[in-house]
Amino acid sequence: MTAVPSTPTILRATSSADFLAALPRLTGMSAPESCFVVMFDGKRTTGTVRIDLPERLEDQLGTPGPELEAWIRQVAELAIRSLGPVAVVIDTASLLTEQPAASPHGVLTAILNDVLQAGDVPVRDALVVGSDGWTSFMGTDQPELRSLDEIGASLLHDPSFVPAQLDEWRAEHPGRTAEGPEAIEALAVQMRGGQR
Repeated sequence: MTAVPSTPTILRATSSADFLAALPRLTGMSAPESCFVVMFDGKRTTGTVRIDLPERLEDQLGTPGPELEAWIRQVAELAIRSLGPVAVVIDTASLLTEQPAASPHGVLTAILNDVLQAGDVPVRDALVVGSDGWTSFMGTDQPELRSLDEIGASLLHDPSFVPAQLDEWRAEHPGRTAEGPEAIEALAVQMRGGQR
């Protein structure tokens, strides 16, 4: 059998809802309780990294310690090493409530946005998606909860596309997951084509 080169599908997102509608096709997976860092070169995405969200997030935000600090540092280092702009998406099955900036996942998204911008990483968008809505932290001090219907109504939403669950995705992509700092760094170098 011969593989025939194909032209990649180009998805043009003109809004945050479009970007969220396209995310399952960009990643190929459905993975709640995850942070996605989507890397860009100009207007095109070059790759996506998924990281489990910190466990006991609300408790850790109440009394930040080394575990949460290490998680934030790991996400920031991956974004910095991407050598370009990024978008960050926190995906959770939790409720965001009417004030998503005050929810634990909203607070985490805002922290990541601030840390990345302080590290001179160009942030295209910083989004959080919950079971009751979504919001963007870009260009506003008071992000408002928006309807998930906006994502479903996007022209980039493909209702026929069924993303793999995380365990299925891992089984289909051996060698594309990493645990521990050295393995994560090696995978990041591989994604950048060997550039350090």
